[in-house]
Amino acid sequence: MRTLVTLIFAVTCFAATTSARAASAAPASVPVPATQPGIVVEKCHALAAKWRARFDAERMTCIVSPPFVVAGDGGRQRLNGYVDHTIRGADDALRRKFFDRARPTEPILMLLFESAESYKRLAKKWLDDEPSTPYGYFRRDNIMVMNVGTGTGTLVHELVHAVIRPDFPGVPDWFNEGLGSLFEQCTLADGDIRGLENWRLPALQRAIRAKKLRPLRELIEDPDFYGDKHVGLNYAQARYLLMYLQEQGKLADFYKKLRADHDEDKHGLATLKAIIAPQALEEFEKEWRAWVLELRFAN
Repeated sequence: MRTLVTLIFAVTCFAATTSARAASAAPASVPVPATQPGIVVEKCHALAAKWRARFDAERMTCIVSPPFVVAGDGGRQRLNGYVDHTIRGADDALRRKFFDRARPTEPILMLLFESAESYKRLAKKWLDDEPSTPYGYFRRDNIMVMNVGTGTGTLVHELVHAVIRPDFPGVPDWFNEGLGSLFEQCTLADGDIRGLENWRLPALQRAIRAKKLRPLRELIEDPDFYGDKHVGLNYAQARYLLMYLQEQGKLADFYKKLRADHDEDKHGLATLKAIIAPQALEEFEKEWRAWVLELRFAN
C-alpha cells in the first residue's frame, strides 16, 4: 500500500545528533506549536528520553514532533521524509477536515522499521508482540509499530486511528476502519486529504457481481465488525462507502454529525439516512453499488 503525496508540509522540530558513534539522537528543545499544549510537548520529550537507550542500541533516529515521537532505522534523512511528507501533512489535513474537537493529550510513539526483520524482531523484543499483519498496527497504549518497507499507506491508516481516538472516543468500528482504509491510498494537496481507489476494490466488485455483499444496513449495525465471517469485505465496503460520501462532498459533515449524535445513534445508521435525505437508503445503496462497479484500480 502506498500513499501518494503531492504537497510537502515542512517540519523543523527535529533533534540534532549529539553523538558521533550513534545514529540516534536525543531530541532537542523545540518551539511549542500554537495548537499544541505545552504539557504534551513535555510528555513527548520525556517519552523520547525513556526510549533513548533502546533507540541507541538499534542505531535508530528519533524525532519529536508533538504529539508524535517518531523513531526509525532508515537514517535521519529518510525519517525526516516520513515526518515532513506523510505524518505532519496527513495529521494537519485530518485535523482541519475532521478532528476539530480534541487533540491527543498523550504522546503517540511511532516505530518505523524499514524491513520485515526489524519490524518483527523489535515488536517482539520491546513489546512482546507477534504482528499478525506484515504492514503495521496501532496499540491501545498509543504505540504505532510499522513496517514502512511495504509503503506508507498503512502508516496513514494507523495514524487515523491514533488521532481520531481523542476526538471521537466512541467512534463505531466500521467508520474507524473505513476512514483509516480510505486514506491508505490518498493525495495530500492544499491542506486537503482525499482517498483514492486502492487494492481493496477488486474483492468488493466481485462480491457485488456475485450478489454476495450484504446490505449497508447490516454492515453498519453489525456489533462484530472484526468477526472472521465478514471482516475482509467489511473493510472494503466501509472504505468505499466513505469514499462515495467523499466524492459527494458529504464525508466531513457525516463524521461531525456521527460524532454529535452518537449518544442517540450508536452505530450511525440514522445519521447516514439523515445525510443522504431525501434519498432513501435503498436507492442510495443501489447507486453506490453501481458507482463501485465503475471504479478502476491499476495495481
